[in-house]
Amino acid sequence: MTLKRNFFIFSILFYFAACTSTPFTELNSRDNFQLEGQSVFAISLNKELLPVEMDPILIENLGDAAKNYLTGIGHIFQTEANLVIDVSVTSKDKIQSDDFRFYRYPVYRNYLYEPDRINTVPEFFLRISIRDKAQDKTLWTGLTKWRKGSSYAPNDLPAAELLVENLLVNL
Repeated sequence: MTLKRNFFIFSILFYFAACTSTPFTELNSRDNFQLEGQSVFAISLNKELLPVEMDPILIENLGDAAKNYLTGIGHIFQTEANLVIDVSVTSKDKIQSDDFRFYRYPVYRNYLYEPDRINTVPEFFLRISIRDKAQDKTLWTGLTKWRKGSSYAPNDLPAAELLVENLLVNL
């Protein structure tokens, strides 16, 4: 009975940990920058530098999500503002080598053992930066990443809003 109870408790804890996890974020600011209330901002997207494998609608959804979030908390959107929110997306291939060091046999799961098997996994990065045009300085920046098929991938507008909110809530 104790083994079943411990397994049940572990399963519940694992489930809650998986449901409450957040995506990778990296934040940095200049002089502990805080966005003041009623700030006027503009949005800038890097559509020209978008990688081929990225959907152009994706970056437009991310820009709309940033605009909706900031206007929702009381800031003002204008196309010619001093504060510019730069939304940029890029991709990078992560190289993984599968050395099979834990397997003892030369055949595993119907394929031959290859000591130098290399896989590439595309990772996508979203950087949101707040830049002051007058001083030409970046005041705040946030970075997050996801993989294709991840639950954090911004495939539609609600998922994009969730990812952008995860970054901008730290302002």
